[in-house]
Amino acid sequence: MKKEKKRKFGLLMSIAMIVGVVIGSGIFFKADDILVQTHGNVKMGCLVLFLGAVGIIFGGITISEWAKLTDDAGGLITYAEKAFGKAFAFLLGWFQTTVYFPALVAIVSFVASNYTVALFPKLAFGHFGVWVISLVYLIVIYLMNVYSNHISELFQTSAMFIKLIPLVLIAICGLFFGDVHMISTHAITLPVVLSSTGAIVAVAFSYDGWAVAPSIGHEIKNSKRNLPLALIISPLIIFTVYIGYFVGISLLLGPSDIMKMGDLAVYAAAEKLFGYIGQRLMLVTVIISVLGTLNGLVVANIRVPYFLALRQELPYSHKISQVNTRFKLSIWSTVISFIMVLVWLSIHFMSINLPSMRQFGIDISAIPIVIMYLFYGLLYVGVMIRTCKGLIKNKITGLVCPILAIAGALMILYGGLTASNGMIYLIVSFLILVSGISLYWMRHLHKS
Repeated sequence: MKKEKKRKFGLLMSIAMIVGVVIGSGIFFKADDILVQTHGNVKMGCLVLFLGAVGIIFGGITISEWAKLTDDAGGLITYAEKAFGKAFAFLLGWFQTTVYFPALVAIVSFVASNYTVALFPKLAFGHFGVWVISLVYLIVIYLMNVYSNHISELFQTSAMFIKLIPLVLIAICGLFFGDVHMISTHAITLPVVLSSTGAIVAVAFSYDGWAVAPSIGHEIKNSKRNLPLALIISPLIIFTVYIGYFVGISLLLGPSDIMKMGDLAVYAAAEKLFGYIGQRLMLVTVIISVLGTLNGLVVANIRVPYFLALRQELPYSHKISQVNTRFKLSIWSTVISFIMVLVWLSIHFMSINLPSMRQFGIDISAIPIVIMYLFYGLLYVGVMIRTCKGLIKNKITGLVCPILAIAGALMILYGGLTASNGMIYLIVSFLILVSGISLYWMRHLHKS
């Protein structure tokens, strides 16, 4: 497998990739969804956030075992190949190329655009301005990544620190100045737990993105040390910040008001704490935060077709696998990833604006998450198999952590499949996987 000769990223960039992608959009516009699904029960929301954290904390530790093994180009695709062979690796890469990354990039650009319109209402232009701004953000972030890895890394690390400002401020102010009566009457009972399973999907989106760092594993300095460290440290930071923010904003505004305000609850919390000027500054930090998430996802997204082309698994792989000597990345891979993002942004546009599609209530942010956890679960099983064969000596990281990570993945799978639109998401994902199997079979039949 080809490797990048030049290692460009350090430990901080690895952590910034994970923290910067996970913390950015999800918690800001999913906090209200968590409360809706838990019927305003903040304690239940905290429990769901904890259960979601189990998945990423122990998932990160488990995936770090693969990161210690190899730093070949491909990230999770390489890990999948070592676990269960080329066919499984291709399916994972195919799903990342066609659904996972492009759908997430599309929805996050849309979220950044919504917050921009909230800051500058005149840019709305009759509800179509938000789509134009989404496209502008996509073009700018893509061009930045093509033009300079250094600028992308600088923006990613800077955005990570900036995005922590509103979350930490709201957490601290809520805990010190909020109304504890907002949650003191809440209880966690079995009926409450059973009726709140839908919140797991919202939490899964809020936590998703923790596994993007392996996509630049072959470009990280001392990758076999730094990447595993990032996969372990980052989830702990994320969980601490999320719990603090969720409790803080619930104490400040109250669950009922957050559910009414939806995605702009953070806007109202900032105004309550710091007045009009503070409110505007808070929105600016939120926009930078979401753009940091967008940048991290794009960093991973532009590389996935390249990883498949390195394995000669795509049509015209010889062209897609060529790295441009000036920009140090594959231009064809970048173009393919951008086109797929436009496809998913168009689907999102139609799901919101066309009555025939709106009735299905399709949420493109949920489609890629659930099935991806199936792939994660199988990678966890692969670590357990290696441990049973004696290839991994540490039983804690080789058996205990994968079991807990699998438990977290199963909760997310259950929450996704039992959600109101779970069957639609399953069907769409199944069709994508069938198309990947067909392409893989035809290419290998042709080779033989």
